[in-house]
Amino acid sequence: MASPSIASLFPAASALPAGIGAHRSPPCARVVTRHQQQQQHRRLVAAAAAKRRYKGTARKEAALAELVERKVAEAMEACAGGHEAEAGCRVAWDEVEEVSQARADLRRRIAEAPHDPLEPFCARNPADDDCAVVYVDD
Repeated sequence: MASPSIASLFPAASALPAGIGAHRSPPCARVVTRHQQQQQHRRLVAAAAAKRRYKGTARKEAALAELVERKVAEAMEACAGGHEAEAGCRVAWDEVEEVSQARADLRRRIAEAPHDPLEPFCARNPADDDCAVVYVDD
């Protein structure tokens, strides 16, 4: 027994142009799918731009950045008024250099490591507040 044609089952289908309805998704389904793919791509790009870090690492980065700014202000104050040759001024700038180096070392470890520096700690202590996952933009 031969199967009936689409035109015999749906008379209005015979009025459609050739190729419409023959093993193809309707145009609106492709648009939605493409739109969903674009949204997924945007989320992936945004996630790639924002790096996954533990809260403790992000907190330490922010604290070091703030400490550098504070030490620079203290050094400028200690050296204000032509006191650049005094020991207090030199010590203040040495502190700025040490804190800046600590911040640079942390940033280098984060950039070079395949995972967050807190990964071993957080594997053992997942409930710790520092082990909450945050996403930061670099």
